[in-house]
Order: sequence, then structure tokens, then C-alpha cells
Amino acid sequence: MTAELVALSVLAMAPAGTVLGEVPGEDPPLPWRSLTVRMPTTHTESDAGTGVADLVRVTATLSAASDQGVLRIADEMVVALAGRRPVVEGWTCGPLRHVGSSDPYLAQPTETQSNRRVTVCHVSFAFTAVRH
Repeated sequence: MTAELVALSVLAMAPAGTVLGEVPGEDPPLPWRSLTVRMPTTHTESDAGTGVADLVRVTATLSAASDQGVLRIADEMVVALAGRRPVVEGWTCGPLRHVGSSDPYLAQPTETQSNRRVTVCHVSFAFTAVRH
């Protein structure tokens, strides 16, 4: 399983406007939605040695002009991804589980269009995948 294929599969299920990695552009308009997909790691092995489940972690970094705005887009991300199964050729993927989120916090950089700091929240997901 390649991280790129997993990332593209998860991105296809995310709300419109979501990107992989850093939000592009010089001062793009809010809200910002970006995904980070970690490389799959071995999670569990069956006693019979017949299968290995990889654990894949996905983090959505979300930014808006206020706590209310960032909580709204966090909810949209959870609704869009939680329970959905990524599709990756040669693998059976389990459903994305919402495994936690950060409290909204003010980021250090100032968003120049509104002349204030943006509010950020991280939402975490995980799923397992088995090669077939």
C-alpha cells in the first residue's frame, strides 16, 4: 500500500476544498482544510500468519476565522469521513474511525485579509487495511 494511493482515496471522500498537505497560495481565503496521511504501519498479525493489518492514521488540519467556524468545518469533515472505507487496489480497508480532535486554538500567524489570527483544530481518524 502506498501512502499516496491512500491519501488520494481519503481526499476523494473529504469535503470540497480539502487539499493534501499545505494549503496553496499566498493568503488563500478561509476556511482552510488540509489532510495529512501517515505511512501505513503494521498494526496486528494473525496467529496463523495469514494476514497482516496495517494501521493508517489521517489528520485533518482545519482553519477558520473563529471557534464557531472551525467547529463547523470540523463537523463537516467528521460527517464526510467517519465510517467511510477508502478504496485502494489490492487492499481491503476498514472504515475510517474518528479517534479524536484538538481543542480549537489561535494560530500564531496572522491572516492578513482579516488582520487577525486564525482558529485551528486538528481532527484525527484511523483505519486498518489488509492486503489480499
